[in-house]
Amino acid sequence: MKSMLKKPLFALAVAASFAVPAQADEIRFETGYTTNWEEISPSFGSVAGLLDVTYLDPQRGTSSFRFWAGDYSGRPAAFAGTTDGGSTGFITLTPTAGNKVSLVSFFLGSYVNANRGTSYFIDDLATPGVDFASGAITVGAPGLTVTSGISSATGIRIGFGPNAYNVGINNINFSVTPVPEPESFALFFAGLGLMGAVARRRTKRAA
Repeated sequence: MKSMLKKPLFALAVAASFAVPAQADEIRFETGYTTNWEEISPSFGSVAGLLDVTYLDPQRGTSSFRFWAGDYSGRPAAFAGTTDGGSTGFITLTPTAGNKVSLVSFFLGSYVNANRGTSYFIDDLATPGVDFASGAITVGAPGLTVTSGISSATGIRIGFGPNAYNVGINNINFSVTPVPEPESFALFFAGLGLMGAVARRRTKRAA
């Protein structure tokens, strides 16, 4: 009886290893900055050992955005560029080896609540082309919360613009989850096989 119990318990233990909870996090720029025009760290929002966050501001030629303490649809925000015309911003979430990142949502706000034209895209870097592109949109006083169901073990890039100067971004919600190694899958299915064998043996004995 003791040896029979070990097999299903082993299988359950392996199965439990697949149920590691995701680590949810949010990039909120006001948690690190308070003053208008502050340069945002090129790695702000990174999670040590799990996720690297990087920024690109092509118009300024820098790997950082700048911070504004309010007035982007009533919220603080990070913005890119020096003028509306041609300003774009890119944020990349890159999981460390053995992990995947899932983008949940982010917020776009308009400076002084004015209606401003822009667009955004979300891209899984593991696949060619852009996974989702909004096309031309208008962001006004309420702002815009963008939701996403994209996950990637390679990385996810968020892009927005034109008007990344007067359309800012904040509240980037994401989660990071371990990706099981192939050996873990083999152990999992082996454990299921053992459980099935034990169940069949019990059924046969009962008969």
